[in-house]
Amino acid sequence: MPESGRRGRVLLVDDNPDVADTLAMVIGLWGYDVQVGRDGPEGVKLAQEFLPHVVLLDIGLPGMDGYETAREVRRQGGRSVVLVALTGQDQQEAGARSRDAGFDHHLTKPVDTAALQQLLASL
Repeated sequence: MPESGRRGRVLLVDDNPDVADTLAMVIGLWGYDVQVGRDGPEGVKLAQEFLPHVVLLDIGLPGMDGYETAREVRRQGGRSVVLVALTGQDQQEAGARSRDAGFDHHLTKPVDTAALQQLLASL
């Protein structure tokens, strides 16, 4: 059970500040502790420090993309964290590559907040 009565820790990594801040606010209202990273290296660092239960990870990050970031999070010990890919590509297009990178789930942007809430609640 997460400490302080919260539902769990969610790390959101997205380089679009409007998307990241809005989604983080919504997830926080649902009762989760949320941290936001703006790029892959920051996401890896926050995953090590924040120890999230779930990482929502944009695929289209500059420099170190979401696939590389996911592999690095897994390599650095994030084996039990649930990785959720956020991408403009549909699941069929990006599915195999997402699975190979270590993602557990895939959501298409723009994110359907009802689907995200249901996914988080199921975890």
